[in-house]
Amino acid sequence: MSSIYDELSEKLKKDPRLTKTGGARYDLGLLLFNARDNLRDLWAAADRCVQSRDAGNLGALREAVEKLRPLFGARTKP
Repeated sequence: MSSIYDELSEKLKKDPRLTKTGGARYDLGLLLFNARDNLRDLWAAADRCVQSRDAGNLGALREAVEKLRPLFGARTKP
């Protein structure tokens, strides 16, 4: 099953016109804009984990990933 991000990316691949208003490009931009703080948290947690090589930082990384799961994880049917 694909994620919301995957679905929008596929739509954008089918119609990548820069001049088209609205559509997948707009939706994808809005999705990523709204997740900007969570994406930054993910980057910071991953960077700390990589830099320190400390398992203690895995909790922050796990938390950051879970915040983004609704966008990048597989969609579930209601």
